Amino acid sequence: MVRESWMEIYPYYQNYIQNMRPLFEQSNRFMQDILPEDLEDKTKITEYLTEEEKRSVGKVKAISEFSAMYRRDIFTRIWDCVEDLRSTTDLEEIRDIVIDDFEDSIEFLDFLSTITSPEQFNYESTPLFLIVQYIQEQIFPRRNSLQEVYDHLIEKSVEYYETQRHLLMPTSSYREKDESFESPALSPLLFKIINEITSLFNLDPNFLESPKDETIEIPVVLKDEVFLPFIDSVANNELINLQQILKRMELQLIHDIFIGPTMNLIRVGEPHNYFSREKISDSKERIKPQLSNETLVLIYLAKLSYKRGFISKELINWISSIFSLLIYNASLLTFVSEENIFYTIFTDLKTEEKILPYMMKLICFDKYLGIDRTKIRDSVQYRKEIFSSIGSQIQSMKKLIVEISKYITSIIEE
Repeated sequence: MVRESWMEIYPYYQNYIQNMRPLFEQSNRFMQDILPEDLEDKTKITEYLTEEEKRSVGKVKAISEFSAMYRRDIFTRIWDCVEDLRSTTDLEEIRDIVIDDFEDSIEFLDFLSTITSPEQFNYESTPLFLIVQYIQEQIFPRRNSLQEVYDHLIEKSVEYYETQRHLLMPTSSYREKDESFESPALSPLLFKIINEITSLFNLDPNFLESPKDETIEIPVVLKDEVFLPFIDSVANNELINLQQILKRMELQLIHDIFIGPTMNLIRVGEPHNYFSREKISDSKERIKPQLSNETLVLIYLAKLSYKRGFISKELINWISSIFSLLIYNASLLTFVSEENIFYTIFTDLKTEEKILPYMMKLICFDKYLGIDRTKIRDSVQYRKEIFSSIGSQIQSMKKLIVEISKYITSIIEE
């Protein structure tokens, strides 16, 4: 696949934003010029729409159709607002409400338009760079060692564990086989199996001499005890994925009978009391597990975040879509209230799918997420699936959107 440059992707990102903004500005001017009493005359709006559609004849067909669709939507909302309020609210006040809503919407589009620059000039001071860094700090941190990444994820998991876990669990299926060396996504069934492993470690572990250190006994669970309850439900590809996932969670298969932690997992988990040591003789210690629900999931996410060159196509699409939707929704929250009559234009899938796929590619660049943007799937249907199921109703994600919005406000005020 051709590796698109920043300057090739940037115009696509700007395209529909730059076409929406004039629509809102022109419509706002119409509202400022119209007499309040004329708001009750629907023919005024109809005449304006007819005139504007005549002006669009010379435009590219796709842009012309796009403009006509959004213009009609805008004025349908204005008319509905007038109908809803005119029995209780003065017409001049209604006009002022609509104008205020236009101003807020234009500010939102201005922010999206200036969130970064075409040549990444002074990229470190651009809102896009700063916001991506802020989000990474909460759910996908970059650090110099696996221990540092894991420690930071554990610290942030108090507030954002649901969202951290959500990064690993796409709700839409990517129907292409990932390479064997890539880290796959977690399906709900695989997540259940991981929870089963955690429970067995805590409740009924056996202990074996570590294959790496004869002075240590490590906790182990029977492989069959983990898998047999799920054997009829696990698809073959999920079984293959599970074997890869166990390795990436720093779990090892011993004698093809037992599952046990690697010394690396023990090392990074000990500072968080996930493992403790018990002296059982002068020359031997036993490692006792005290795992939480987060222990194995976050080691998987930590390894993914620490080494970003081996993330599967499915996860790259999912992670970049979550980041772009967080940025978009937090920006929207900053400028446009839910009471704004145009709010649902911006939350409509037909708007998001024209902006977010290109933001996804921009934030994959090395200075940002540093993941392979060539794996972003250019499929309209897939975009619809992924954006409609991304999970912004997850409570910790809603909280994160609010915090990102506060951060955006601080950037603007500086």
